[in-house]
Amino acid sequence: MKLLAISGSLRKGSSNTAILLAAQKSAEKNIEITLAAPLDRLPHFNPDLDTETPPESVKVWRDELREADGIIFSSPEYAFAIPGVLKNALDWIVSSAELYNKPVALINASPSYGGAAKAQAALIQLLGVLTAKVVDKAVLNIASVNKKIDSEGNISDDGTAQELQNCVNALVEEVSLNKNSN
Repeated sequence: MKLLAISGSLRKGSSNTAILLAAQKSAEKNIEITLAAPLDRLPHFNPDLDTETPPESVKVWRDELREADGIIFSSPEYAFAIPGVLKNALDWIVSSAELYNKPVALINASPSYGGAAKAQAALIQLLGVLTAKVVDKAVLNIASVNKKIDSEGNISDDGTAQELQNCVNALVEEVSLNKNSN
């Protein structure tokens, strides 16, 4: 099973990227979690370029999404919304439908106590427009993340480690159900 892990952060040492590294480290042998290349590789969305022959980086992005059985997003919240780079990346797939009925896990990590609930809500709404299948049991909001994980993906909080494992397991279960029904 192939899962694509996408960080909404470009920051070096990002907690959101670290969460994805932790998921990758703890994945079972039959689960391959690949971290997507940073999203700043994509040009700014321009409908004039969204043709049968889009820019090469957009083609690669769409292929990565298409080839994955499921997707894990981990994103911070910037100014009560998802980062622009993540929104831009998702804009590039509105017309091409790579997320159509694709199972998705959603993790939002924040250094604040309140977490990233507004970004999470916005991303759930956006993924609905893209017809992704957000798995309810695979939606995780991690507050005070900087106290729970290091930049290498080592989780120091047992509760967070268990919640992350439950999140990934729920996604894997949904991907398996999707494969069996097709």
